[in-house]
Parts: sequence; C-alpha cells; structure tokens
Amino acid sequence: MTSLLEQSLQALDDRRCLTEGRLNKEGCRVLMTEAPYPRVVVDFDKKGSPLPADSPRCDYLLITEDRQDIGWVVLLELKRGRMDAGLVVRQLRAGASAAEKIIPKDQEIRFRPVVASGRVPKHERTELKRQSNKILFHGYTEPIRLMSCGSSLTSVLDR
Repeated sequence: MTSLLEQSLQALDDRRCLTEGRLNKEGCRVLMTEAPYPRVVVDFDKKGSPLPADSPRCDYLLITEDRQDIGWVVLLELKRGRMDAGLVVRQLRAGASAAEKIIPKDQEIRFRPVVASGRVPKHERTELKRQSNKILFHGYTEPIRLMSCGSSLTSVLDR
C-alpha cells in the first residue's frame, strides 16, 4: 500500500465507512474498470463516516495513486433522478471538507469533484459549471465534472 493510502487510512477514526466493490447509489452506478488500484473508498453514508449523518454529504471519497505515483482524490455524487445543483454543490463541498482532514497536504494530488447522473437538465448543468460552484480542496479549486451513470470513472480523470 502506498504512503498516501496508508496516511489516509491512519487519519480515519473509524474504518466501518470503507467500502469495496461497486459504487452504486440511487440506481446510478460508476464503473471502476481500469481505475487505479490499490484504492481507499469512503462511503459517507455508512457508519463511521467522517461526516455527521444529518449534514449534506456526497456519496463517496476515492483515494488512489496512478502509475506515476500521483495521488488522486475523487469526490463522487451519484444521482439517478431529479438533480438540484445547489444541493449537489453543498454535498461535494462537505465531502471536500472531510477529505481535507484525511488527505495529507504534503502529497502531490489531482482532485476531481464528480457527479454521475442520468439526464441533467440544461439549467442544472449550467449551474454546476458556474465559476462560483467550483470545489475547494487544499487551496485549489476544481470545476465539477459530469459523467453518465454506468460510465467508467476513468472517463473524468483525464479531463
């Protein structure tokens, strides 16, 4: 296991929130085919989550490294039905806040906030892409990437 993954695991108070296997919520699935491995996946809905149960939160935090030993931190929100862009932004920001406490600051990181969804109405897509809705992590802001349910996560890692 890599240093980034080891340090991230040590920063988690409770490992019951870790998950393996499929990333699937609300009828939306993200394929992990060809995604870097090994990896740590935090399910923010499980017991032991670093976020309170009554607060907005995204579905998953993925921590991994690619073949060049560059760390990846990916926040995932999965939506199959109706999407509220304002809520999605709050959920991803809450996930980023939790990730700030888990991910060491001295690592080279590529950060991706991602929404996987079915159909996204144009006004919601426009709202998600607004400059003011970028997600802050370790002092840098990143735009929210959109992908379709059923797609591979690698489709948004290179954009």
